[in-house]
Amino acid sequence: MAKLTNQDFIRGSGSTQNRALTVAGLIASAIIVVALVGTAVLYPRITAPSGTELRLVVPALGPGVKTKSKVLLRGAEVGVVKGVDATAPDTVTLDIVLTDEAIKSLTDAFEVDYRPANYFGITAVNLIAKPGGSPLHAGQTLSRAKVPDFTMSTMIEHGSTVVDGTLSREMIATLDKVTRYATGLAPLIETMIVVSDNVARTQKQLPSTLLAKMNDITDVFPEANKETLRGLNSITNSVFNRMPDGSRGVDEAYHKLMDDSLTVAATGLFGAVGQLLGSHSTELTPFVTSIKHLVDPVSGILGGPESMTTLTTAVNALQSAFAGPPGEQSLRLRLVLDTVPSVSQTLASVGVRPSSDYAVGMKKAGTKKASTKKADSNYSGAAEKRTAANQTTGQPGRGN
Repeated sequence: MAKLTNQDFIRGSGSTQNRALTVAGLIASAIIVVALVGTAVLYPRITAPSGTELRLVVPALGPGVKTKSKVLLRGAEVGVVKGVDATAPDTVTLDIVLTDEAIKSLTDAFEVDYRPANYFGITAVNLIAKPGGSPLHAGQTLSRAKVPDFTMSTMIEHGSTVVDGTLSREMIATLDKVTRYATGLAPLIETMIVVSDNVARTQKQLPSTLLAKMNDITDVFPEANKETLRGLNSITNSVFNRMPDGSRGVDEAYHKLMDDSLTVAATGLFGAVGQLLGSHSTELTPFVTSIKHLVDPVSGILGGPESMTTLTTAVNALQSAFAGPPGEQSLRLRLVLDTVPSVSQTLASVGVRPSSDYAVGMKKAGTKKASTKKADSNYSGAAEKRTAANQTTGQPGRGN
């Protein structure tokens, strides 16, 4: 005898509860079967795309094209792929459904290609409207002999083919050399940057002024180029490139003579001189040392910037020393060379010292200016006296 199970949420006896559970299970099973049948039969019909159905016969199927793939027209979605049949050996059949607006804007002359529908690379069927043709109608079959493939997967495949064909061992070695050469040029580029920075820091005039001076420099370029070409022509037509009969060529005998001459000069002359100097190094040392002792004082004799300033003052005074009308100029001259180191040392060796006025002037700038003015007045008075004497004697000469 079967054992009865009592359910707290169902009232009644055990048999009543079993009947209630059996009925509830049958009803649930019927509901599930109806839902499955509705999903399998009714849902595809409800969600099926609405529009005009066309059939495309193309030579190949684009990567990623499948049922429910998008159909694009000018970048907008105008339909979907309803079915794909690739059982034929040389063709693929695409069943597409287009909206009524797309059917109205297209004719049977449109073109087809495959391209990404978005940045993620999902492939779509793209339609390209073309002029002419007949209106489209439902169920029409259109064949296309060529369908370009612009999908992302094809682009990556072609890119890998190009890389595989170009990145050979020779190309890699060349790129390695280019990298090493570029690394070697880094110091040159750094030097150019440093030079440009120094030029920018030391530039004292506007670029317009510098360009004007550059024009003056480039004015001589044509003549320089002419002389350069003349020099090259002279080298080309020299005796080194002429045969004894005057024709152009290489005179082997002349070149051999020059080579022998240079060999004799290198080995016989300079080699002998080198041997002579090398064998008498002990005797030459005192001679070289004496020359060094003679040359070392030259820098002290010439003096520093102060001596150059004194010489500049003397030259300027010499330029303005001649005074008077044309034909009767008189020379006003004062020697201020006792401060030049070479002259002062010579004068000091014979017991002559610089003038006291100059010595005082070197100590105090004000006294120097006063002495200069006094000396100029003395020079002017002496020049006037000499000019009057010359006019009295009738000798238009120069004063000393």
